[in-house]
Amino acid sequence: MKLLLHPLPVRIFHWTMVACVTTLLLTGLYFHSPPAWLLLPVNLLRELHGAAAAVLIVNFAGQIYYYVYTGKFTEIVFLPRDWANMRSFLRYFLFVTEHHPNFGRYNPGQKALFTAWWLAITAAAVTGAAQMFPDDAVGLQRLLGGLNACRSVHFLVAAFFVATIPFHLALVFTEDPAKLQAIFTGYVQKEPPPPAEKAP
Repeated sequence: MKLLLHPLPVRIFHWTMVACVTTLLLTGLYFHSPPAWLLLPVNLLRELHGAAAAVLIVNFAGQIYYYVYTGKFTEIVFLPRDWANMRSFLRYFLFVTEHHPNFGRYNPGQKALFTAWWLAITAAAVTGAAQMFPDDAVGLQRLLGGLNACRSVHFLVAAFFVATIPFHLALVFTEDPAKLQAIFTGYVQKEPPPPAEKAP
């Protein structure tokens, strides 16, 4: 039987974020350290970087609206009560136990990562705006410690995404590899429950 795990809006948000973050990381890496063997039009890359950032921010706002509107915000945001499940999650994730705890739609590790990514996107948006509009964001730059500080935070956010994306993939495959199909189709295959035995 098929079970709807990821509705269409969730899949659109996910793949939009994948495309935007990939574009931002690749163009940002080129800006930071362009290889001598690869000459690309910097102005075009800068426009592409800005466009991907704008789409990511709109996508981020859409996610917040969707999860608040549907009342599913607690399913994806790491809350203080999730600390109680971290021990059993880590025991399963580190292969200490084979027992798979039932955490609901997302486990505590996934929720912590999603929450950290949302905070990172916010930090990247603020520091990115300070760099993109240097003459109009002097007050913001001063508040954040100067333009160099904005650049440093922006770079650290990029490094954070590079470091945590493999962790996200590990969580996906550790949680339930069968759920991977749901991010493409929306549905996951579930075995129907065995028929109840009739009383004699």
